[in-house]
Amino acid sequence: MKKLLNKSDYQRFATCPAAAYHAWSGIPSKNDDDPFLDFLADEGRIVGQTAKRLFRDAIEITERQPEQAAKETKLVLETESRAIYEGCAVSRNFIARPDVLIREGKRLFLIEVKSKVGDMRAHLDGRMLLNMYDNIRAVWKDYVSDLSFQVHVFAKAFPDYEIVPYFLLPEGSTLAHTEEVAAVRAGDFNATELDDAAMRSRRSKSVLKFFPAKKAIDHVRDATALRMAQMEQVWRSGEKPPSPLKYQCRNCEFRLQDGHDPTDGFHKCWGDLAKPDPHLFDLHQLYSLKTPENRQALLADQKIAAGQTSLYDVKAEELDGEHAVRQQIQLIHQRSGSEWIAPELEEAMQRLTWPVAFLDFETSMAAIPWYSGMRPYDVIPFQFSAHIVEQDGSWRQVEWLNEVDAHPTLEFIRQLRAALDGIGSILVYTDYENKILGDALKFLRSLDSDTHLEEGWISELLSSGQIIDQHDWVHHWFFSDTMAGKTSIKKVLPSVWNANSELHHHPYFERYFSEQDGEILNPYQVLPSAQVEGIDWEVREGCAAMKTYREMIRGVGAKDAAIKRQLGDLLRQYVTLDTASQWIIFEHWRQHFEKK
Repeated sequence: MKKLLNKSDYQRFATCPAAAYHAWSGIPSKNDDDPFLDFLADEGRIVGQTAKRLFRDAIEITERQPEQAAKETKLVLETESRAIYEGCAVSRNFIARPDVLIREGKRLFLIEVKSKVGDMRAHLDGRMLLNMYDNIRAVWKDYVSDLSFQVHVFAKAFPDYEIVPYFLLPEGSTLAHTEEVAAVRAGDFNATELDDAAMRSRRSKSVLKFFPAKKAIDHVRDATALRMAQMEQVWRSGEKPPSPLKYQCRNCEFRLQDGHDPTDGFHKCWGDLAKPDPHLFDLHQLYSLKTPENRQALLADQKIAAGQTSLYDVKAEELDGEHAVRQQIQLIHQRSGSEWIAPELEEAMQRLTWPVAFLDFETSMAAIPWYSGMRPYDVIPFQFSAHIVEQDGSWRQVEWLNEVDAHPTLEFIRQLRAALDGIGSILVYTDYENKILGDALKFLRSLDSDTHLEEGWISELLSSGQIIDQHDWVHHWFFSDTMAGKTSIKKVLPSVWNANSELHHHPYFERYFSEQDGEILNPYQVLPSAQVEGIDWEVREGCAAMKTYREMIRGVGAKDAAIKRQLGDLLRQYVTLDTASQWIIFEHWRQHFEKK
């Protein structure tokens, strides 16, 4: 079967022709096992299934062989006026399989179902897909590009039809209706028995709304045609296209292990310029540096053009802006291989009120809300952990995990309030917990029940100054050369863990110490996995936690108590390490100041 170029190929080519070539060549991509992309794919599948409830008597083209699928699609369009799922068109070397097709006379409505949130008010004002200058908004660029590709293929395959493009999206301000929530929960995506009035009612109540996209598609139509022609030419040549090297390559999907895999696609493009270690791309907030000659031009692009891709090719006098201090610290201590802890950190630690709690939340969200009255992607907190440490070094852990299929926010707040009773300072990592508490306050105020006690507690906590951002401390007062330019807890933890062997013998932390082939493992690598219906299941980052919670509450865990306990244990072990990580970092700092 000959290769046909699809919308994924086009998206890659539009971003970088070399990236498309790498994909055609079978070079591994970090997107292949990206947990966040897996989450988005899951959301896309659920939204796609939900969309089927909005089209009566639709026909699905299940044929996978492209030419045969295209013939079946053409036949249905010529003989039926019903909606078509997974229709197919082939033109030259291109294939398109839009989610929904509907023919009305000589008009062919091409509808792409996406899990991205739409804004009906902005759309009615003509400013959802386009900005004030009538250019495609950056956040919608890939979606418009995707749809434009499919419109172009169908226009060539069906020249006698007017192709009318639409998006079908979760609408951000629409509250989930009981009927739709129940149907999605039951897996009931049928619309066969509905009459016209019932279908109109279902569509009006659905969180999924139709967004005409013709103006946006017209805006990029010519550019799409030109780019498709260029892609087809590269594909037929079989040769790697020129790849201009720029700052944007930093996030290339074929740059594996942060550029430390010499066999990856990044190295194939960059050659010797990929080799410096530390690399230019390791500089903290590199994008913020501009050239002295043009304050709109990136310093990184100038360095790359000059063949200067070592971190140390950046000079102190080139640092400027809000990140300059942090960048200067990195340049100094990266070169010396030394750790840097500012004296201000000790002063901040001395101002803490004991006992101190290290606190972390886990949350979930869904494009099609789980519960009526919620909006698409409303966040629900389902778990917390708090390691509570006294000034004498003694400790205890308090944790809570929702295990029932009900909106957990009220019970989450009640359990959290009890857990933090009598606590002095509360350390979090980033301000995410503050945001979730703020969202919880809004949710409680929307309930009919009396939640004044919980509302008052949240308001008082948020204004008390008790909650302290440990990430802010890292950003301003801590650096290790193994962190490079990053400050996430997943980077800071292994840095201090590898540097401080005393932590390995701490009576609480020793459970996380393990070596493999003489290398100290990152504590997150030590977390256990489980076999769940023949699948290796592990929770070592936030997206996996969301997926596991869903499986525990709505998936196989809802039917099997033993599996539910397995999944719950994985979640507890993960969130326990999240707050233990905060404590490990804090203990590393404490030991440092004790030894001064």
